[in-house]
Formats: sequence, C-alpha cells, structure tokens
Amino acid sequence: MNNRLRKYDTFVFFLFIAPWIIGFSLFFLVPFGTSVFYAFTDARLPGSVDYSFVGLSNFKDMLDNPIFGKSLLNTLYFVVVGVPVVTAGMLILALLLNLNVKGIALYRTFYYLPTLVPIVATVIIWRLVFNSEFGILNAGLSVFGIGKIDWLGSEGLIKPVIILLQVWISGSGVLIFLAALKNVPRHLYEAVRIDGANRLQAFFKITLPMISPSILFVVIIQTMYNFQMFTEALLLSKGGPNYAAYTFVYNIYKSAFTDLQFSMAMAQSIFLFALISLVTFVLMKLSNRFVYYEGEK
Repeated sequence: MNNRLRKYDTFVFFLFIAPWIIGFSLFFLVPFGTSVFYAFTDARLPGSVDYSFVGLSNFKDMLDNPIFGKSLLNTLYFVVVGVPVVTAGMLILALLLNLNVKGIALYRTFYYLPTLVPIVATVIIWRLVFNSEFGILNAGLSVFGIGKIDWLGSEGLIKPVIILLQVWISGSGVLIFLAALKNVPRHLYEAVRIDGANRLQAFFKITLPMISPSILFVVIIQTMYNFQMFTEALLLSKGGPNYAAYTFVYNIYKSAFTDLQFSMAMAQSIFLFALISLVTFVLMKLSNRFVYYEGEK
C-alpha cells in the first residue's frame, strides 16, 4: 500500500512539474546546446547547414580581437563600479522611504514609477535630458553660467550617465530593501540604544547584518544585469564614443547581426555564460563571511 502511494505521489509530482521541465528544455537546454554546437563551427547564419567544424578557432579569434578586450573591460567596469554604486543608491533610497513622515506612501509610489516604464522609453527620455545641444540638464546648468557639457559624447562621462540611469530605474531593488528594513525587529534597536549606541552604530551593528541576505540577492541580480547590459549602450550612444560604452552583449549583437559571424557570437555567449556563472559562484561562496541568516543562528 505504501509503495503504491509513493508511486502515485511521484507520478503526481512529475505531472505537475512537467510544464516547467518541457519549457526549460525547449527554451534553455535546446538553445544552449545549439549555441555550444555552433561555437565550434564557422556558421555565419542561424540554422545554416553550410558550415564546418573549426575547433577552438572562434575562441582564439575572440581573444585576439581588440574590440573583445575593450567590451570586456567596459562590462567589468559596470560590474565592479556600477553594482556597488547602484546597490548603495538603492539602499539609501530605501532608508529614506522607510522614514515615518507624512505622505511617505506617495513618495514610495513616485520612486517606483520609473521601474514601470519600459527601458527603451526610459533611455530615449534620458537622451533628451542629456542631449548636449537642447538637453534639459544643460539648459538648467546654463542658468548658473555653466557651458554645454557633452554628456553622451564624452568617453569619461558616458559610463557615469549609464550608472545614474540604473539608479533611476532601481525601484525593484529599493522595494526589496524596504521590505527587508520593515522586517528588522524593533527590539534590537531598543537594545542598542540602551547600550548607548547612536544611529550610525545601530545601522552598522543591526540594520546591515539583518538585511544582508537582501543585499546579497540584489548584488547578484544587479551583477547579472550589468554583465548582460545592452539596451542602454545601444540607444544612448551606440557603444560610443570610441567604444567607451561598448558592452560585451553589444559586441555579441554586432558579431551576430552586423558582421554575420554567428558562430563567433555563440563563442562569445558561451564565454559570457561561464564568466557570469564563475562570478555568481564566487559571490555565493564568499557570502558566508558577511551574510547573516537569523534562522541558522
């Protein structure tokens, strides 16, 4: 009887997860396997039957290409510099929105609204704001006697503009931090106040450790997003000026659909997948040193 029940439960379990298994296989495993296959060929178009196997030639050509190195360095900049800045911006906004002031619910709504706007529309709006000739920002700065600044045409400014854009659309991360702040037990703050701690000490001793799992989650999600950044680089400056915003995924896009080097694009995609997996693995392994899980204590 017990064996029959176990078999029935197993059957029901696989029956319920069958749609997920089918979807995962069709939309991840099959495309991933196809990408790996084409990465070792000289195919120029998707689905091409006129190709030959070239071994590791695509990976060698990829590493020898100076544009590959430039795009990788740009992407690493957005990960190493952009992720901490955007995460800190999210946390600061969440702390401000966690204040108990009149009308705070309205402010929370306003800060989340940019997240609801499609990224393409947001980038187009930012192009109007940062336009060097008729942009709103330069018009405002001219009131203070500041001349026109070429925000999108400067190699040194385009990256900070993109990072600032990410802070602008960071409503989801702010919401995650806000929820984490709301779940910090109040009695912990009362205890540290009795011990004589000020607000800054309470933040580092209580708030940060208690919300550290949320910080880890946001950092990993933001890291993956920055590794795969494409829309901002394409629509703001088309990867320029002088490849200053030429991201890795933008390079993959150009290889596949402009240069018609599909197999090269697949090799770059495999490299990016391996890089993201490695960085995520390292973050998860290091998380044991700075992430506090209350349920494990």
